[in-house]
Amino acid sequence: MKLEPDRSIKMIVTHSKCPLLKKGDTTRMNGPMIDYEHSTATCVTALLGIYPWVMASRFGIESKSMEWDHGYDVWCPEKLVKFKVVTENKKR
Repeated sequence: MKLEPDRSIKMIVTHSKCPLLKKGDTTRMNGPMIDYEHSTATCVTALLGIYPWVMASRFGIESKSMEWDHGYDVWCPEKLVKFKVVTENKKR
């Protein structure tokens, strides 16, 4: 079996105490690339902190041990922003 990270994902801000990101801001990724045309501002610190859940979503992994519940609810490293990381479509 060959497993490829070929799914597009989105990271939606669901809670924010950060002055740079607000609730509803969304970052979309097509594979490893940020889709800047369809995304709001992206915090690199947050992206690096939540990247394990981003990769799981790109692979289509719905891991209960990683607390999957129709996507992953994860906080940035500074605990200022909460994201919902979801698979946007089946394949790019």
